[in-house]
Amino acid sequence: MGQREITPVSSTVSCSHPAISTPTSSAASGLGFRHEALLYAGGDAGFLQGTVGLVADAVEDDAAVLIAVAQPRAQALREALGDYAGRVPFAAMHELGRNPARIIAIWDSFLEEHGGEHSLAIGEPAWPGRSPAELSECERHESLLNVAFESGPSWHLLCPYDLDGLDDRVIEAARRTHPILARNGRSRISERYPGPHREPRPFSGDLPAPSAPYVALAFTVKQLAEIRQDVCEWATQQSLGLEESEELVLAVNELTTNSVRHGGGRGVLRMWREGETLLCEVQDEGQITLPLVGRRRPGSAARNGRGVWIANQLCDLVQIRSAPARTVVRVHKSLA
Repeated sequence: MGQREITPVSSTVSCSHPAISTPTSSAASGLGFRHEALLYAGGDAGFLQGTVGLVADAVEDDAAVLIAVAQPRAQALREALGDYAGRVPFAAMHELGRNPARIIAIWDSFLEEHGGEHSLAIGEPAWPGRSPAELSECERHESLLNVAFESGPSWHLLCPYDLDGLDDRVIEAARRTHPILARNGRSRISERYPGPHREPRPFSGDLPAPSAPYVALAFTVKQLAEIRQDVCEWATQQSLGLEESEELVLAVNELTTNSVRHGGGRGVLRMWREGETLLCEVQDEGQITLPLVGRRRPGSAARNGRGVWIANQLCDLVQIRSAPARTVVRVHKSLA
């Protein structure tokens, strides 16, 4: 399987349910950031086998813990933890992580609040039912985690992957983006992981062409006000709610302003609808080279990345593809 076994640390604890052995300890080993994929089968039973003892051990050790998984897994884990559940915070990953580009900031806040050392987090960015576009961005996000946290406190992030519910391509991506893989109670080094700086190319490739007719609007600085009005009117025509329309207008305004400032002074906006999703895409002649742009909260003195950060907070999905003299940023806004 392209894996090298490492020594696991198993733990057995008493909860309201029978004890479940876990494949690894928390980050208490002091080895820095431990980014591990839990590859499980068998539904909730497989998920709980790889998580319950790990969480209970962390609680017993007074380590900081945060669980951010899809609702079905969260409910199963709460029930399995019994009395421990009241000492463990849960975050709504379906909401906070719908756009994978927001997730690194969640872990930043968690580590800042608790000091980081020996913390445990369980985060599920890729769950069954995600769209192909979302899963593509999940892979890029998982790869960037290794860059974001390679230097810093010693903590453990376990990412569950449902072998029964996810496509083989998603599982293969998990093997490439996680240095450690856990399965069936054992942990192994993933030899398919190339290292934190060899794999991350978050802006490489091309986005699929629009699958529906689109409106194209060229702009310079003189047309920015008109662009805002055009986006507002178009979103209203598509029955997007008032608040959501305002969010989309603001996100597009940030991106078109970036094009004027950093992308050659001009660009093209395209807008179209695919099913229950509105898409706006800004293309210009610039290039984005900072891999974590828009994923970490910019400081008050930040000169780059603020516009992408704002777009990430306002939209359901943000996709960036960039090469010399060409950048495309596509934002998704759901009508649901």
